[in-house]
Amino acid sequence: MKGYLQLIKELKHKPTSPLLPKVIDQANKSMEKVNSLVNHLLNISRITEGKMKLNLSRFLMADLIKDCCEHIASSGTHQIVVEGDTTLNVYADRDRVEQVVINFVNNAIKYAPDSYRIIIRIEKTDKMVKISVQDFGPGIAKNHLTQLFDRYYRVDAIGRPNSGLGLGLYISAEIVKLHGGEIGVISEPGHGSTFWFTLPLN
Repeated sequence: MKGYLQLIKELKHKPTSPLLPKVIDQANKSMEKVNSLVNHLLNISRITEGKMKLNLSRFLMADLIKDCCEHIASSGTHQIVVEGDTTLNVYADRDRVEQVVINFVNNAIKYAPDSYRIIIRIEKTDKMVKISVQDFGPGIAKNHLTQLFDRYYRVDAIGRPNSGLGLGLYISAEIVKLHGGEIGVISEPGHGSTFWFTLPLN
């Protein structure tokens, strides 16, 4: 980010430079990465100190999915398909749950870039609501599945280390556990991945 801002400083006297819009876009992307990093570290601090609190309310799960995935659908790069019971309400922390859904969808885009279609399912299981995010990418090897929700664990579909902090899924798991829900993944190489979690109806 510092490097891009230095370039912007050099180009500020050349507002017509074709390079300027590109540099500004890259600086914004860098800012988003810094913001994500800070938020992850703050969340880790709250979790380790037992200070992550939930602001519980009742809301329609389908509305949350629509709100947090609208920018992806409007971009045209991926098709978000919502299936299942769109009338189910949950009693949970809306902001935290949105964080989990966004993490799952972003991972589907990042690790399955050729999977244009992403399916989000909402279904009732006993006294819980189950939300799953399915992609049609390369899948994940079985020996990595049990470690995916560990802190700092980073691996791609075929077992190579990837970019990122390895905190997104760990934080998602902690959020779901705080709600009294469960989290998991179903995947195998060549058949895509389905990440899922549950939340209480009441």
